[in-house]
Amino acid sequence: MEYKSTKKDDQYIIKMTFDANEFKAAEEAAYKTEAGKFNVQGFRKGKAPKSIIEKNCGADVFKQPAIEELFQKNYPKALQEHPEIKPVDHPEISIDFTADGGIVLTATIDVEPEFTLGKYTGLEIKAAKAEVTDKEVTEFLKHVQQSRTRQLAAKKDHKIQNGDTAVIDFVGSIDGVEFEGGAAKNHELEIGSNSFIDTFEQQLVGKKIGDKVDVNVTFPKDYHAKNLAGAKALFKVEVRNVLIKELPPIDDNLAKEASEFENLADFKKDILARLKKQAQTEIANVNENNLLKAVTEQTKIKVPAKMLERQFQHMMFDIEQHMARQGANLEVYVQYLGITMEQFAEKQRAQAEMAVRSRLVFDAIIEKEKLMTSKEKDHEVVFNKLIEFLTKNNKFV
Repeated sequence: MEYKSTKKDDQYIIKMTFDANEFKAAEEAAYKTEAGKFNVQGFRKGKAPKSIIEKNCGADVFKQPAIEELFQKNYPKALQEHPEIKPVDHPEISIDFTADGGIVLTATIDVEPEFTLGKYTGLEIKAAKAEVTDKEVTEFLKHVQQSRTRQLAAKKDHKIQNGDTAVIDFVGSIDGVEFEGGAAKNHELEIGSNSFIDTFEQQLVGKKIGDKVDVNVTFPKDYHAKNLAGAKALFKVEVRNVLIKELPPIDDNLAKEASEFENLADFKKDILARLKKQAQTEIANVNENNLLKAVTEQTKIKVPAKMLERQFQHMMFDIEQHMARQGANLEVYVQYLGITMEQFAEKQRAQAEMAVRSRLVFDAIIEKEKLMTSKEKDHEVVFNKLIEFLTKNNKFV
């Protein structure tokens, strides 16, 4: 076998030439491997001569497996002899037969782009800072308090206000005609949650148990049910009950219920310590991301289309799988964000490009600084060594 390689832009072309004897030997090997798959009348399975199988099944029946075998054996050898070739995808293969019965396999390989590694040491990175104050401790305590909220039945003369839960019966109609999905009984609606359309909730503020209210609303123009989109509707509402929230006081009793501490002062100290530890972790993550981004931005790289597309498709697949595991739908999620699928895809493509550029830069630094040895091929271990190296050789200000 003879082969030669040439480079053109971000592609390598490896041309492998096999003479007639080599190709014939490959066909014989394919016959021995594949013969058992053919049933030929007059012969036991796998025992029919090669010429008989070719006569019955076509003269080229063993050519394709012979070509595949030649490629699979010789393509990896060519890559080993040329470590500078770093494929980004499977090669495109073209086949040409020579006049003397040989064959030429041409592999067109998309490879990682060539680039000059930019500055990656001596950079000044803006350090993230965060200070935990008494305000954050108070907010944490309010969440604890909210988590232990009880709902109590309001008195009959209680007027509905934001935060209350109104238990209502309602029937909706448009131009006097009730519509599907527009009625319910004993529905619990938290006032101020904005879970109902338009000003529905606000129109119940000030009402009492037993009140019957005409609620007039307009459905949004982009409402998911097209027959209701933009329509003006009347809801006949009856207030059946009202539930009000009772918050426990923030005191020693709350501390005992929510923690292992006997008093509020010790509970606050523990909250402060935990918030500081959490803030330190978050700051460390932000600083690490800022460092990696700054290093990546120092190097100019034109990302090949195939590398970008492969990373983009991989990211989109991961997002869809994550959504599926959560029982959610990507299209619905994108609508919730208030953007189109095209806009969402554009953002993901930009992130995919940044991810590819970062990986190329990091791999180049790892290779140049010899951060990966033959004993350390674990990706996480090597990446941690990269972080350690970059942190040591750059400055946060």
